[in-house]
Amino acid sequence: MARSPRRKTPPSPPVSLAPVSHLEALRARVPAWALVLVVALGVRLAYLLTARGPAFDAPLIDADYYDYLGERLARGEGFDAGPFWQPPLYPLLLGGLYWVGGHSLWWPRLLQALLGALTAALACGVARRVSDRHEVGLIAGLLVALHGPLVFYDGELLATSLGTFLGTAALWLAVREAPRPGTALLCGACIGLGALAVAPLLLLVLPLAWALARGRPVRALLCGLACAAVVLCATSANRVRSGEWVLISANGGINLWLGNNADVDGAMALRPGAAWEALVNEPARYGFHTPAAQDGYFHRKALDWCRSQPLDCVGNLLWKARLLLVARELPRNEDLYVARAQSPVLSALTVRPGGFALPYALLWPLAAAGAVVLWRRWRAKEDMRAVLTVVGAALMLAAPSVLFFVTGRYRAPLAPALCVLAALGLQALLSRASSRGVPAGMALAVLALSVWPVQLAVDAVDFEAEQHYAVGGRYARLGNDAAAVEAWRRAVLRKPDYLEAGYNLGLALERLGRTDEAVRTYESLLRWYPREALLRERLVIVKGTARDGGP
Repeated sequence: MARSPRRKTPPSPPVSLAPVSHLEALRARVPAWALVLVVALGVRLAYLLTARGPAFDAPLIDADYYDYLGERLARGEGFDAGPFWQPPLYPLLLGGLYWVGGHSLWWPRLLQALLGALTAALACGVARRVSDRHEVGLIAGLLVALHGPLVFYDGELLATSLGTFLGTAALWLAVREAPRPGTALLCGACIGLGALAVAPLLLLVLPLAWALARGRPVRALLCGLACAAVVLCATSANRVRSGEWVLISANGGINLWLGNNADVDGAMALRPGAAWEALVNEPARYGFHTPAAQDGYFHRKALDWCRSQPLDCVGNLLWKARLLLVARELPRNEDLYVARAQSPVLSALTVRPGGFALPYALLWPLAAAGAVVLWRRWRAKEDMRAVLTVVGAALMLAAPSVLFFVTGRYRAPLAPALCVLAALGLQALLSRASSRGVPAGMALAVLALSVWPVQLAVDAVDFEAEQHYAVGGRYARLGNDAAAVEAWRRAVLRKPDYLEAGYNLGLALERLGRTDEAVRTYESLLRWYPREALLRERLVIVKGTARDGGP
C-alpha cells in the first residue's frame, strides 16, 4: 500500500535566548525623569517627617534672618531700610508663602522639597541630553535625589535650594536640542532669578548664553538681556531705597575679604559674636558708614591684598581649589555632621567613616572620570557644544567657592552638574571598553585627594555649643526669654568659657527677674575672663539692684 506523503510543519519563529531587560520594560512604562522625581520627593518628605533637633525646630543665624524678613514682608512692612544685605528673592518667596498660608516653617520646607525633586529630574534630563543614554540620565537623577547635603539644605530656610533649582533649570534649557528665542529668554530669566537668590549664579550667563547661540548670536543676546532685566530690578530697588548703586546685595565685599586675606583659614573660622561684630564695624571706624561704602571698603581691602601679595594670593586660590575637592562638608553657620543626628534619613545619606564622606567621596572621583569622557568626545569632535556647556557650567558653579571661600552651602549649587559628570564617569568605568586607563586612574587620584585629611581652624569650633547659642538668639528675638535661657544654658554647659552665650544668658536671667542665677552666671564667666569690663559692669548693676530690692 502506498504511503501518504508526510506533511511538513512550518518552522517555528526563532526564540531569543537573551532575557528581556527589566530596565527597558520599566522605561517603556515610566520615564526616567518621573521615577527620579518620585524618589527624590519621597526622600525629602521622609527627611522632613523624621527630622527632630534644635537646628530644625529653630532656624539659625541667616535662616533666622530670612524668616524675620519673610514675616515682615507678609505683614506688608517691607525690607529693612537701605540696600538689600542679602539677595532679595528668597525673603520675597517666604513673604508670599507666609501671606498665603500663615507663618509656618512647613510651607517653605514643603516647597523646597518639591524644588529639590524637580532639580533631580532636571539633572536627569541634562545627563540624558549630553550622553544620549537613558540609563546615564537615570543615574544622574538618582545621584541628585539621594545627595545628602542637598536633602539637608532643602529643609533649611536658606536660599540654597531655590538657587540650585534655578541654576539647574537654566542648564537644562541651555542643552535642549532645538532652542528657540523663548528658550533663551527663559534661560536668562532663570539665571537672573538665581542670582537674586544666590548672587554668584550670575556667572552662569557666560557659558549658557554661548551654548544657546549655536550660530545665532541673537539667542545669546536675548539670554543676556533677560538676565540683566531681572538683576536690574534689584539694582534699581537698591538705588531707590538707599540712593546708592548696589548690584544685588551689600554682603559681597565682606565675603570676598573673608576668602582673600593673609589668614584665610582663621577668617573662615570667625564666629558670630564679638569678633564678627568687630569685623562688621571696621569700615565705620575708618569713616565708611553707608552699606555701599562699607561693601566697597571690603572689596578694596581684598583686592589691595592680592595686588600687594600676588604669590600669596595665587597660593590662596590654589588652596581653596584643593578645599573644594575635600569630601567632607565644610561648615559655615552650622555643621552638617552635628545636624545629621536629627534624622535617620540624613544620617544614612551622609555617612562619614573617617575621611570617606558621602556623597562627595564618590562624586568627585566619578566626576573626574566623566570629565575625561567628555574630553575624549571633544577630541573626537562629538557634540562639542553640549560637552563645553556642562563643563563650563560646572566651572562657573565651582568658581565662587574658589574666589570667595569654600563651605558646604556655597558648594551645593554645583552638585547637580557634578552628578551629571559622575553619571558619565560611572557609565564609562562600568563599560568594558573604558574601564581601564585614564578614567579609572583619574578617579583614583581624585579619590585620594578628596579623602586626604586636611586640618582647618574651623575644625576647632564646637558647633554643638554654637547651635544652642544660635537657637537662644532666635528665641530671644521672638521674646521667649525662658526658652532662650534653656538654649544658652545648654551652650554654656557644653562649653563653659563660651563668653557670648554666658553673657546673653545672664541678660535673659535679669529680664526674667532671676538675679541670683544671673550673678552666678557672671561670676562663673569672670573666672575665665577676669578682665572683661562688661561682665564686671553687669555684676555691679545686678548686685546693686538686688540690694535696693529690685526685681
